[in-house]
Amino acid sequence: MRGTDVQRERWERLERLFAQGLTLPETQRAAWLARACGDDAELRGEVEALMRADATTGVLDMPVLAGGGAEAEGIAPSLAAGTRIGAWRIEKLVGRGGMGEVYAATRAEAGFSQRGALKLLRFEAIDELARFHAERQILARLDHAGIARLLDGGVAPDGRPYTVMEFVEGVSLIDWCNARRAPLEQRLDLFAQVCDAVAYAHRNLVIHRDLKPGNTLVDAEGKVKLLDFGIAKLLDAGASAAGADSPATIAPFTPDYAAPEQLAGEPVTTATDVYALGVLLFELLTGERPLRLRGLPSTQALALLNDREAPLASRAVRDKAGAPVPAGALAGDLDAIVAKCLRRESAHRYDTVNGLKLDLQRHRAREPVLARDGAHLYVFGRVLRRYRWAVAAAAALILALAAGLAGTLWQARRAETQARTAMAVQAFVTDLFRANSGNQKDPVKARATTARELLDLGANKIDAGMSDAPAAKLSVSNLLADLYDQLALRKEEIRLRRQAVELTRSLYGADSAELVGALSALAGAMHGTDAAGEREPLLREALAILDRNGDRDSELRGRLLQKFFELYEIHDPAKALDYARQSVRVLATHPASADLAEAWYVQGLAETQDHKPAQAVASLNRAIEISGAVQGVPNPKLIVMYYQLAETQSALQDFDAAERSARQALQMALAINGEDHIDAVRTRMMLGEALLASGRVRDGLDLLALAKRGVLKLAGPDDPFHTPQVLTASGLWQSDIGDVAEGLADLQAVIPVRRREYGDIPHVADMMCRVATDLTDLGHYDEVGRTLDEAARIYEAKGVKPGTPRYNAVTKARLWLALAQGRIDEAHQRLGEMVVDPAAKDAPAQQIGKWLLEAEIAMETANVASEVETPLANARAEIERSGLVANRKLYLSSADLIEGESRLKRHDAAAALPLLQRALAVREELLVAPNPRLAEAQTLLATCYLELGKPREARELAASAAAIEAHYAQLGERYRRPLAELQARLQTAAKPAPRLAAQKRG
Repeated sequence: MRGTDVQRERWERLERLFAQGLTLPETQRAAWLARACGDDAELRGEVEALMRADATTGVLDMPVLAGGGAEAEGIAPSLAAGTRIGAWRIEKLVGRGGMGEVYAATRAEAGFSQRGALKLLRFEAIDELARFHAERQILARLDHAGIARLLDGGVAPDGRPYTVMEFVEGVSLIDWCNARRAPLEQRLDLFAQVCDAVAYAHRNLVIHRDLKPGNTLVDAEGKVKLLDFGIAKLLDAGASAAGADSPATIAPFTPDYAAPEQLAGEPVTTATDVYALGVLLFELLTGERPLRLRGLPSTQALALLNDREAPLASRAVRDKAGAPVPAGALAGDLDAIVAKCLRRESAHRYDTVNGLKLDLQRHRAREPVLARDGAHLYVFGRVLRRYRWAVAAAAALILALAAGLAGTLWQARRAETQARTAMAVQAFVTDLFRANSGNQKDPVKARATTARELLDLGANKIDAGMSDAPAAKLSVSNLLADLYDQLALRKEEIRLRRQAVELTRSLYGADSAELVGALSALAGAMHGTDAAGEREPLLREALAILDRNGDRDSELRGRLLQKFFELYEIHDPAKALDYARQSVRVLATHPASADLAEAWYVQGLAETQDHKPAQAVASLNRAIEISGAVQGVPNPKLIVMYYQLAETQSALQDFDAAERSARQALQMALAINGEDHIDAVRTRMMLGEALLASGRVRDGLDLLALAKRGVLKLAGPDDPFHTPQVLTASGLWQSDIGDVAEGLADLQAVIPVRRREYGDIPHVADMMCRVATDLTDLGHYDEVGRTLDEAARIYEAKGVKPGTPRYNAVTKARLWLALAQGRIDEAHQRLGEMVVDPAAKDAPAQQIGKWLLEAEIAMETANVASEVETPLANARAEIERSGLVANRKLYLSSADLIEGESRLKRHDAAAALPLLQRALAVREELLVAPNPRLAEAQTLLATCYLELGKPREARELAASAAAIEAHYAQLGERYRRPLAELQARLQTAAKPAPRLAAQKRG
């Protein structure tokens, strides 16, 4: 064991020395090695051998399609010149990589001349067969002028697969620009072509994963061609997994261009390609790479990325003679754009490649660049994602925040105001740092300040300070309010937004556009809080300002109208829809923009809530079309839009379309943010619900289970927004078709979170009533009573009275309890208290449910068959008329079960049999054991078989029902009593007949 430890330590030392040596100039390495290795000549020899090997170009380092061919490097090709493969004649070997050989080839068919690059899998790379086929699959779906086209493919006579691509006569982007001393504008033009090609690949859900100069060639016409999709990844959730990376392996990549998530072996997204484009852009502008990682072990390379920020591009060329672009041309916009691409956290890079390209276009048009706007928020926001930090790091980041704020002060209207503002920001940050680091007696405690505590400290300080620099105070107030918004701390955000409104009013005047923005931001922060009632006066004031200024059609007005939609969306859907449509009309008079896409999305949302799903689908599709054109595909907003489209299509019972939309949302969520993001959780939930609604119950429940695990991991059980949404979906579906106990636990977990966030609102009472129904199924009758009493109290406190449709939830839950306990008279009374609202969206379901309950109550009391069969006939007719696709089968199975049980009670087992068989078949299809309603159907059909003299069939079904009952610690009387009676009858039927006593012989 000791020998193993020594060997491991030696290897670790060797790896460390090799990595350190690569960072030194060759002229300094000998002296350094003598000091580092001392008398260990063997160790020194090993390090020197590794560095010599690193300096030698190997086959894996050779660029594919490099000029001059690979034969000049002494590599023997596996195919001789003139060899025929399919329709192609081999000319020469031009490149070799880890997976394949690339040959220049000519199409050999008579009368047809075409040159191609034939890529053939190497003999020793047979393990890469799946990846080779994946590359072919990827290339087949890409047809873009900036991507080398797939021409042909097949299998060579020796059994190796090959692909033929367009042959590109060209040199790498960097070499082409350097050879021609290309000016900045030409370099940016060529880089924009690279962006177009990568964006096209992303739109087709392909990530390249190995963007670098050698894979971006410029041809004789000055056009860029993107090559080598050998390690690209398909993001299509429905695609074959044949080419997917094994969970246990990491796809190859080029370290100097690899994003941190690649080095860490984490899932890649489109942001991975954005990072590589940032490295490529840095090299194109400076002639250098931001960080040299080649030769370092991946762990050390990742550590270097985490410990060091990439230098600013302008700083890299400041003292460099013959730099491709002077430092002055890079400082500012281009520095910020490159830095945004190279952020360590993928979420803080550009959302899409189109976003990167648009920012470069803004720079060239001398318009504001988005990368600069978000720089100070990024620096300070990194602090907020950590719970603790070192004091020194806090100082550096806070000072960076100060610099960012001060950098925006050029907009101040007077030099005197600018000076006062800068001094105030400096004093504010200095005091904030001093308060955090001043505990010299306990430096550990000083370092343990949380992000929330530091934010609170800053918010309190701006109240007392900065009185002589109101512009600075306003900037800091808005910044801290934005940060509180990111942490979902609404009360603190609202307090700062109020302060910002008053500062804006005093600085810019009561009729300023700035005040409109501040009022709108305050109203937005109040949405869904106890202060929600204050929103309308704020928005009315903002609208009045625009009216006084004669502003009838500005983009600011269009955005403000969307806030009015938020104001009315719950209480007055028709008015909310009117404001949403006004927003579309206003913004449609301007060029297509993200604001216009948002307006169409809001209109679609309003139409959904106003029970106009067909119109909503058209609006949402229009929003998707504009967002894709303006913001690129994929982009984060499209995730939300496709998500809502799926929900609306479900309301139209178009579950196939809902599934397609939900899959689009999920694929984009994974492409942009990867697995560990709340978008992946929410879109999985939506896809799961779409599958469940269409009857694919097991797939749907699996997706809901994944969403549940994801939200608890990412947001935690106390998150007030995402966790309740996912747990509610999981709880309702589990209760309906799966494990009632698990569904009950999910729903019970939601209630305290909702109460903390919103107080005792009717929605909380709705959840309590659903919990009470599950408790009834599980036989917890005392708890049912307490839960329903509390729900009734909440309803009545909010003006929801008995005898109204909204109160039905309590009435129905009490009826269900009465039925379970055999109190039929009370159940009949509760039925009379239920009121169906004919205008409600779910009016058909309400009425069907009431008729089924009426039939069940009649079955327990009536002797006349028509009293059971008439409501069942009404229910069946309404099921067919209303087209309730999602629940049609389950509703019909309930009608069959009630009628079958009614016929059993009248001793007509022959008539009951087909009804009960059909009911059980549907429940076996749509319910997942251990659901009690499955056991209920099994018990009734088993009873019918016993009546018909088929004890063997009865025993098999009874055993299945008993297994479901055994899963639960307790089940209600509704399920337990019939099964117990059946088991007793089966036991009696199994006893042998008594033997006749033999007569004694006389």
